[in-house]
Amino acid sequence: MRILILGDSLGLPRPHRINNYSPLEQELAVSYEQTYSSIIQRSLLETFKFEPYFEIINRSRRFCTLRDIDAEFADYLFFYEPDIIVLQIGIVDCWFREGRTQMVNSEDFQNYLNKILKMLSLRQNCFLIIVGISPTSSKMDERHGGLNEEISKYNQIYKANVDNKRIFYIDMEQYVDPSDVHKYLLPDDHHLNPEGNLLVANDLLRIIYSLTYNKIGYQLHQQQDMDGALARFELAYKLYPYNVDNIYNYIFLLHNKNDIEQLQLVSEFCEENIYDPDIQQLLFECNIK
Repeated sequence: MRILILGDSLGLPRPHRINNYSPLEQELAVSYEQTYSSIIQRSLLETFKFEPYFEIINRSRRFCTLRDIDAEFADYLFFYEPDIIVLQIGIVDCWFREGRTQMVNSEDFQNYLNKILKMLSLRQNCFLIIVGISPTSSKMDERHGGLNEEISKYNQIYKANVDNKRIFYIDMEQYVDPSDVHKYLLPDDHHLNPEGNLLVANDLLRIIYSLTYNKIGYQLHQQQDMDGALARFELAYKLYPYNVDNIYNYIFLLHNKNDIEQLQLVSEFCEENIYDPDIQQLLFECNIK
């Protein structure tokens, strides 16, 4: 399984002083081993032992915008042939610069995202995980006049396209408190520190594991190994319960196993959190809803 990371400098190693870096420095602010891509690679290798084999390709680069991603997305999608794309872009786009100009305004950001998602639809077996834009500090927000409100606006553009089937989202606004950003961000108030990288890695892994176990469960189901399939669907659900395709598979096998108690628990979760007509229809057919 190939995972392609498309991001800006938040996905890269970083020195303490980017403009005054000296090779004599003994320690980086974020080393390569502390980046979320490296953490993901090690975790997947440790868990799956090459079955399935995971390949992580980190194509993050400094000062990258969604415009840049759009210009190269066909190459990424069709030539790299990823199974999962992680998109971590937006702070460069929305940040206020001299005269309150932006590298990519919100309207253009929406248009570029639409083009990317339209192209993504041409490869139905490829999933997209979007890492939302982190808020900045209250100090930086005041200095730039409502920057966090602008960040929320761009994040809403992302959220409007999430279906938890092929497009997933990690909401950084729920984690990063503008009054205490250095829990997850470096002193520049927008790059991820080691703890921030670990946070992103763990959320990404929950989704990646869920997608992987759901796929393995489906393969076992095709081989008539119903117990093995159910165990994988259950594990995928526990790791990331919002994966709609996995929920469907899990409900289907729970019904076949006549596990009414667990089926009721999943049904209650879906009623509060999942808005998918296929799920609702399946629950109705199971006499649960």
